[in-house]
Amino acid sequence: MVSENYKKIESKAFWYLERYASSSKNLRDYLRKKVRDTELNQDSEIIINQIITNLEKQNILNDAVFSESKSRTFINKGWSLSKIKFRLKQLGINSETIEICIDNIKAEESDIEIIAASKLVKKRSIGPFRRKELDEKLKNKEYGILARAGFNYALSKKLLYDLSAKEIEDIINNYN
Repeated sequence: MVSENYKKIESKAFWYLERYASSSKNLRDYLRKKVRDTELNQDSEIIINQIITNLEKQNILNDAVFSESKSRTFINKGWSLSKIKFRLKQLGINSETIEICIDNIKAEESDIEIIAASKLVKKRSIGPFRRKELDEKLKNKEYGILARAGFNYALSKKLLYDLSAKEIEDIINNYN
């Protein structure tokens, strides 16, 4: 028979999962925080582990699907694969799952880095999309935007100065 605490904690888990996509670690952290200073704290660690195990068995909670979905979202935001790996690690995805996810993305599209960087260049109106006259300060700012997104110097230089707006548009459109 399922205890009253189990039902209450499980309802908190379902409430959270209805609203947000989550990794196992993220849900575990959320549930721990919710029961910490309440009457539900008794045997909560065992109950939380049981709930997460059950959700994983039912495929309601799946870190591989979560990381794949998040990665695609991040690519559309213009993030590099290295920045995506770092963020997934922060979200509690294990290294093996992250590597499988990144390998799947690379297998589908080998030029994913240039696609993501192209999306960022267009979104931020830099490189051939810039509206201002190029000076040293603006040049450094544009390189900084791409560097913070995790892109290397060679790729940044190519997108900012070697490709035209039409070529970047073609890269983006061929991916979508």
